[in-house]
Amino acid sequence: MLQFSHIIEYIFILGAGQGILLSVFLFKKKENIIANRLLAFTMIAFSIDLLMGIHYVGGYYKIFPEIIGITQPFPYLYGPSIYLYTLILGHKKDGFKKRYWLHYLPFIIINIYGIFFFFFESPEFKLNVVNDINISWHLKLIGNMIPFHGVIYVVLTYLEAKNFNAKLKQSYSNVDQINLRWLAFLIVATTIIWGIVILSYVLNFLYGEQFQANMLIYIAISIFIYSIGYKSLRQPEVKLLIETANFSSDTKSEELKSTSYKKSGLSSETADEYLKKLLNLMHDKKPYVDNKINLSDLSSMLGISSHNLSEIINTKLNQNFYDFINNYRVEEVKKLIEQDKNMSFSILALGYDAGFSSKSAFYSAFKKFCNQTPAQYREELRN
Repeated sequence: MLQFSHIIEYIFILGAGQGILLSVFLFKKKENIIANRLLAFTMIAFSIDLLMGIHYVGGYYKIFPEIIGITQPFPYLYGPSIYLYTLILGHKKDGFKKRYWLHYLPFIIINIYGIFFFFFESPEFKLNVVNDINISWHLKLIGNMIPFHGVIYVVLTYLEAKNFNAKLKQSYSNVDQINLRWLAFLIVATTIIWGIVILSYVLNFLYGEQFQANMLIYIAISIFIYSIGYKSLRQPEVKLLIETANFSSDTKSEELKSTSYKKSGLSSETADEYLKKLLNLMHDKKPYVDNKINLSDLSSMLGISSHNLSEIINTKLNQNFYDFINNYRVEEVKKLIEQDKNMSFSILALGYDAGFSSKSAFYSAFKKFCNQTPAQYREELRN
């Protein structure tokens, strides 16, 4: 019968191999090239970390103590890499800026520290570190700061994903077609990973290193590699149609005027003229029933620039493009429900007819604009 440690080793080996394989696919992807390559390098680091996990779990560190701790700085690599991956997805035209390297400063400093105080120390010294014997305070500090560093970057990643979501809603009427759930999944997965890291630290503090809580981290990394890798391969290219300021979806009109549209040069009279033309188009042609309609499509129909159209919607109607289109879709659904007196069609079918591309987007928009579900609205009409 296989020992538990051997089973864990096989899991780690499979995880590391999967991580390297997926990194190769990510390098070959032609969409979101810079972001995917960054994620590929991160997955290679995860794979190396897993192999070092085998070195520890299998007891091989007693035979080869020379390589103990070579991946100790790696946790300071993961948080910045996932954050920058999210950041680059939302700022594709900027590429990888030089200032982004600042996020890797802790990783670089700890490697420099390792050169002087750890990497070239004797095998006996490294074995003492593994056995928690005579560890210097500064070496302990490096290890204990890992969870705090990770939590900081989880928060930064969440904020950037939220900003990215708001930016997409300035251009698209259905963000589901962008597969935005990928970013939500990424945040949840990384949050779980760092939660497990914190848990392992707590368990080690309470019960000591003999509890081997660190194995939880490596198991979580294995699962992380599988889930993140496959979902990233399925992530389509995101083409942002306009350059917008970094504001959230509930930004007020005056804030918008003072940020992204301050120097647009669009006069108030021209904006009113465009607005009238826009509202007439929405009433007569109903372009919102096309579930793929985006800012560029609508601006082409009007014969104005995407930037000017975005400005008009934001400053004159106090809405982003996403809410503007979906408000019309909700009103269209209400009309369709009223016309369907015999309830011949399902509510979801009517939502699709109005231009929604998913059930979740439909119900979320209806609840937002009507403060009730479509079923509740239909029931009120029946009564």
